[in-house]
Amino acid sequence: MAARNPLAAITPIDDGARIHAWGDVWRLVRTSAKGHKLKKVHDPDVTMLVTHTVYNAEALTSTFRREDDYFRPRSVVERARKHPISISHLPLKDQNDIEFKIECITEYYKLYYNKKISRTADGFKRAAELISATLGLLKQKPNRNVNDPSPPPKKRGCRNNFDAALNGSTLQSWIEKLEAADWDFVELRDGRNRSGNHNGRFSPETYTLLEDYAHQYCRPHCPNRRNVYDDFKVAFNALNNRFRDEGRPLDHLPSFSRFCLEIAKLDDWEVDYARLGHEAAHRKRKLIGAGLDVHYALERVEMDYYNVDLHLLLVDTEVWKHLSPKLRIQIERNRWYLCVAIDVASRCILGMKLARSESSQVALDTLRMVFYDKTGIGRAAGALSPWDQCGPPWMLTTDQGSAFVKSWFQFRAVSLLADVFNPPAAQPQLRAFIERFFRTVLEGLLKRFEGNTGGSIAALGDYPAQLRAVLTVEQFSHLLVRWCVDIYHHKKHAGLGGETPRDAWVRLTKLLPPMPAPDPCRMRISFGIDLKRPTRMTGIRVLGLDYSSEELQAWCRRKGDTEAEVKVDPYNLGAISVRLDPDSVGFITVPCRTRFMEGRRLDDWIQASEELSRRYEDVAQMRLPIILKTIEEIQRTHRRAVEIADLKGIEYDCDRIEHYEGKLSIGFAVPASEDFPGLASVMPTALPSQSSRTGTLPSTFALPGSLSFAVGASRVVAGSSSVPALRPTSAADVPAADLPTGSTPIPPCVPDRSAAPEAEEARSAPVPDATEPAGPRRRRTTVKLEK
Repeated sequence: MAARNPLAAITPIDDGARIHAWGDVWRLVRTSAKGHKLKKVHDPDVTMLVTHTVYNAEALTSTFRREDDYFRPRSVVERARKHPISISHLPLKDQNDIEFKIECITEYYKLYYNKKISRTADGFKRAAELISATLGLLKQKPNRNVNDPSPPPKKRGCRNNFDAALNGSTLQSWIEKLEAADWDFVELRDGRNRSGNHNGRFSPETYTLLEDYAHQYCRPHCPNRRNVYDDFKVAFNALNNRFRDEGRPLDHLPSFSRFCLEIAKLDDWEVDYARLGHEAAHRKRKLIGAGLDVHYALERVEMDYYNVDLHLLLVDTEVWKHLSPKLRIQIERNRWYLCVAIDVASRCILGMKLARSESSQVALDTLRMVFYDKTGIGRAAGALSPWDQCGPPWMLTTDQGSAFVKSWFQFRAVSLLADVFNPPAAQPQLRAFIERFFRTVLEGLLKRFEGNTGGSIAALGDYPAQLRAVLTVEQFSHLLVRWCVDIYHHKKHAGLGGETPRDAWVRLTKLLPPMPAPDPCRMRISFGIDLKRPTRMTGIRVLGLDYSSEELQAWCRRKGDTEAEVKVDPYNLGAISVRLDPDSVGFITVPCRTRFMEGRRLDDWIQASEELSRRYEDVAQMRLPIILKTIEEIQRTHRRAVEIADLKGIEYDCDRIEHYEGKLSIGFAVPASEDFPGLASVMPTALPSQSSRTGTLPSTFALPGSLSFAVGASRVVAGSSSVPALRPTSAADVPAADLPTGSTPIPPCVPDRSAAPEAEEARSAPVPDATEPAGPRRRRTTVKLEK
């Protein structure tokens, strides 16, 4: 082991220094008393120990150079800031060229370190030959002789010649350029990016004229480029005439393509702003952000109206079948509005309603559909899959339409939801999901039918969509429900990553199940019909039904007859909500005295009243079993129509209810269940879902002048084998209590406190059933009801 020379000075070296010496680049590994241990920067496996004497002697030479703190992190960051361009910033073609050059230079240094070549001209030539053989660069050099037609000459520097055999001088220039640039590989980029003639071909005045007339394209009257170019040629000829007078050389006329290139340099926003206006340019060039961040079902529900791009026949389907072609032409055809509620997270449809126009009532009915299971509607339309997507949404998003911004709708929606959001008008991107669904309806369903408008006037063309309408509203409702439930919910959705909306709903509801729907009282207060009705000791009468409770009667005893605010649920007439004190904020629930009305719909009650008015127009008294039987018959025979009516039902309000009360003479009083002690003995067991409160109908009925049939019998259908036994009943068999009595007074339907005690006892006595089938030599009495 060599001992340290005590006379040699020890020169300290920084740990991050880069040393250029001994024909290579080195960095320090460690320093000891014997000397410095160095390693190569580009080949760290190669190390050497240099004594202090040798190092000091090398430091005095002209080729020695030391860069302190070169490998320190702060120095690396500083160099990156000064030269921010890296290979990844360059075009792909330039990156491929640099990668090829780096590969050739790496092979050269391998040969140089193995002492196979030297850094001379002959050494570079030998290295080029060896590298070409190693990399398979055996392609012949391109023929530079342009006079030799075979093979065809190639352009000098063509990128297709990169796999040709290397030249020694080319390899030497690459290495020298890289070493001079401090191993910055970006310097290996050739100058083809700067190729071409960058000098202008026209005079400065012509360029100015081109720019000025290019801006003439940005005009509100939207001139085309050809017209603007024609104006430019007139101005250019005047410019050339001026050059001729001044003795200057004339310019060549820029072509139409060159003029279009000048227009293309203009900012797109500037062009649209000038030609289309601010609003249109903003809609066309609007910025798109990251979008909504929705993770759970019902987290965000969007609602909007859609003017269906399909003309529908405003006639009943059965009537349409029997119309002549001449009459069919005269049938009115129109486009309806579809109100839709969609869940953003799963893209499932939560509610739909068809209407002739946009209204707040239809929007509120659509919102109500969000809260309950709609499988019955789907089954009535013939759908094979359940429509069970329901629950209270976290936030409701609508547009600025008149149906949604009304305070009447806003107050009722806020009473059930945590938040109601109305984005600014003319910003459809803020409600992108519901808007995109409308286009899906057009492309997936409406374009299958005759009478579709195509979505725009341009798409419609000369097609007579209104005259080609073939679907009725009822038929379209069935098809719309089936398409939504059986096709849309089970089709792969690109916005869900290929997942179907129903699968997304199942997955998200397992992650976070929906909250239960509000109680019936809260739903009635939010979605009910507002009425004003007087209070009395017998209760509150709505559509001939009496509603009473102990709390209501106590109020009437204290305050007397007053007017109260009433909320009626059109989907359940079994109870109403009443606000007795106008200054209070609370409602009380008042049940119907006729327990049979629990769960009955307003549509059924109106239809039953119309049927009774038609049948018993000349009869002064009606019986409760007949009323109940009519309701049951309406529900059974029109169940499918009632389910579909959820999509195109009648909008009930206080004025319409008052109209039916007056038109149908529903001023008769329907007796309460407790007013018929004998009725319970003839009624069968209550319905399963209402066994605690409601009764059902008698087993059979004999309607005067009509047929006798069993309750619950299947609907009579043409061609059906299961037809119940029917028996005609003549008018002579009608009980005398059912015929007009003339001078005989009609007892009231409710207990009359001013009547005689004998009459009271007579009314409270048990009465046998009057609804058994009429038979020979049998006569039964019945309870008289006031008309």
